[in-house]
Amino acid sequence: MDLNLSGKTAAVVGGANGIGRAVCLVLAEEGANIGVLDLNIEGAEETARMIQDKSGKAVGVKVNLADYDSVSTAFGKVVSELGPVDVMVYCDAITENIATIPEMSLENWNREIDYTLSGAFYCVKQVGEAMTARKWGRIIFVSSRSVSSGAYGRCAYVSTMAGLCGLAKTAALEYARSGITSNLVFPGLADTPDYQALPEDVKSQLVNKGLMKRLQDPKEVAQAIAYLAGEHAQSITGAEINVTMGGELFVY
Repeated sequence: MDLNLSGKTAAVVGGANGIGRAVCLVLAEEGANIGVLDLNIEGAEETARMIQDKSGKAVGVKVNLADYDSVSTAFGKVVSELGPVDVMVYCDAITENIATIPEMSLENWNREIDYTLSGAFYCVKQVGEAMTARKWGRIIFVSSRSVSSGAYGRCAYVSTMAGLCGLAKTAALEYARSGITSNLVFPGLADTPDYQALPEDVKSQLVNKGLMKRLQDPKEVAQAIAYLAGEHAQSITGAEINVTMGGELFVY
């Protein structure tokens, strides 16, 4: 299926590795020009080179999502080098901030809220007006199914993921008549650097706990995101798309 993304510009926030990198590569395969935004500039530039090596057009850009000026500058560079942003995929978060509510410091709480949630708002601010002027745009957030179940020791992470859900649906409402869609994607247990950093026994437990009892290729999530980014998804907005391998289902 041709998604009609050839020549369009996609800004992928969090594109240095994992699901974000997979999104960059899949969108590039569909013909999109890719702005790879990440605090990890080495990873972002590596993703961009992977695309360039296959004759695609891409640029790696460093961004600190907690800093509005940094976000504005990063998106400005993408626009200057690749053209106006047609697709914005937000696939970034702090994942190492683990503490129970009594143990969570105010500093670490605020750091995660500022980076993940405020950063998402800053990114939408960069693209919404221009998309509205062109009467076309796609905004896609990668969140987490933990928003409905909670996660022990992850109060800040789950709160930011829930915040993304609220932001995505509000954007869907506010931009619906401007040809812009805004959606959420929930991944399953994907083979990412965060997963690989876990102890072997924990990795095994997580896989065996799942309905399909396997690890997810990040490309599986990226392909769903690519569909939402394309022409054929114009009637899908405000949606929560589960790419979870049935992870939200009850399993005995």
